Amino acid sequence: MPFVIDETSWHFDELEQNNCIEALEVMLDLLDDAHDQGQLACYSEELFETVVWQNKTFYGLYEPDSPMAIPWEVQERVASIFGRLPKWQELDSYEPRDFDVQIDNNGKEFAPSIAWAHEQTIQNKANAVACLVFPAVRPVGNHAVTVNNRIANLWFIGDFQSYRGYFRWLILDTTKNPDEMARFAASAFPSIDFIPDSFNGIKDMSKPYRDLVEPLTMHLSALSDHGKRIFLGSWQNVTAEFGSLGVDITDENGNTKGNSQARRERTINVNGEDVVFWWHSKLEPDRDRIHFSPDKIANGGPLLVGIFCHHLQT
Repeated sequence: MPFVIDETSWHFDELEQNNCIEALEVMLDLLDDAHDQGQLACYSEELFETVVWQNKTFYGLYEPDSPMAIPWEVQERVASIFGRLPKWQELDSYEPRDFDVQIDNNGKEFAPSIAWAHEQTIQNKANAVACLVFPAVRPVGNHAVTVNNRIANLWFIGDFQSYRGYFRWLILDTTKNPDEMARFAASAFPSIDFIPDSFNGIKDMSKPYRDLVEPLTMHLSALSDHGKRIFLGSWQNVTAEFGSLGVDITDENGNTKGNSQARRERTINVNGEDVVFWWHSKLEPDRDRIHFSPDKIANGGPLLVGIFCHHLQT
């Protein structure tokens, strides 16, 4: 259960109406992305009974005469998204011992959903629960949360950068094998499409998975965050651009491209089309490669990762 909505951050008093609606729509976008990527989310049964603006609950802002009215199209999105979300009180999960939480070095506050996320994370770090928050009220990122003198690091997510960061943290801190990495890859590296089963190739690399997970995450993060921008520029600058990010990326040379066996090793049929994965990042100068294709980026498509391997024919 990766996400729970923090109802205590739903305070709109200090926000202008446009900023409030924009923040709400970002949260709805994050919930839609999580759903599309197969991730789960939940909320507290108290959410829609909590006062969010002056003396009004969230549904009170639906009233036509409300000075801060929720537009009809946003109301429809709320109904659609929350209609499919469970309440954490209904789940088979660990019950919090206390609802008073301390975030970083701040004072204690009553925050039931954060306390629930804390308990799930304390019990099993691999099932760490992140809190979806409004960033105008709570800072995003990884924060120390204390409940009953027990400390756990929780992620507060309020934008797409912190959303990606959470899944990258999960990969780095909790995964034990390539299959577990693949489970989080679409959320951690959203600008990359991965060929099915491509992560199996990590097993053939030169080191155990836990020794490879940090450079793998670094390289895939650079490809996801910067690949589109860099490959829309001059391809002559690609190696230098990625090099400035600490990632060694290159195209194959002419001899390799002229080798029929090398071409076959790098070719995968993707939806009826043969794609040759000439470009690759090097985890080590002489071994451990991630082969990818940037060819569809120019037409608005994704960067495609096809092969993880020790080394291919040169």
